Amino acid sequence: MKTKLSFTLLLLLSLFSCQKKDNALILISKDSHARIEHWLKNIEPSIKTRVFYNIPKDSLQLFLEKAKGFVLGGGEDVNPELYHQPEYDTICEPPDNYRDSIELLMINFAMNNKIPILGICRGNQILNVANGGTLIPDIPTFIPKDSIQHRSDSDSAHIILPVQNSWIETELTYQTIWVNSHHHQAIGKLAPNFTIAAFAPDSIIESIEIKDKNSHPFAIGIQWHPESLHDHLSKQIGKLFIKYIFLR
Repeated sequence: MKTKLSFTLLLLLSLFSCQKKDNALILISKDSHARIEHWLKNIEPSIKTRVFYNIPKDSLQLFLEKAKGFVLGGGEDVNPELYHQPEYDTICEPPDNYRDSIELLMINFAMNNKIPILGICRGNQILNVANGGTLIPDIPTFIPKDSIQHRSDSDSAHIILPVQNSWIETELTYQTIWVNSHHHQAIGKLAPNFTIAAFAPDSIIESIEIKDKNSHPFAIGIQWHPESLHDHLSKQIGKLFIKYIFLR
């Protein structure tokens, strides 16, 4: 009798797990060449993805409520008015104000509802801005003697140095990491509810994470593009994000 009951419980748990995975919708703010979608689906084929930018305005709230996780992709400069420095408009590239607005929707919803959120490159920057931080609008202008070329075509542009006890060190157990780099902006003043997880050797912030894990289980930004790489680290980052989605 006990054996039969145990088998039934295992079967129900298995069915529940499959159902949970089948229903895991990840919203991606914008996804150049579907690289983020392919990266995540190669790790977990059962997930579903939708590009939030392409969803009709009258359905945005519906998809926010359905989603199990959010990814903020790379792309255009964040409008400097959002971090109260409109004078930087002349040194920023043209913003996409609609994109800014829908990513702010995603971030606010994620923070208020404890939904896992991952910011990539621009996504790292707007995650910081939405939570009260600022940006360096143009690295060459503000750090003209920088020893690192942050806008590089290389898959190994520079190393990053994880901060002690950061998510990179504790979850991934890395000490130094080679990353790609495709940005001319970076985090300036850090958002008050976030902490720095990694630096580049020139002190540019390369990753941030939420301070209080009780207030939010997974809110992380990274300045590089794991979806464009095919190394072990990129797979680990994707697996970690998906793990937190299935823990909800």
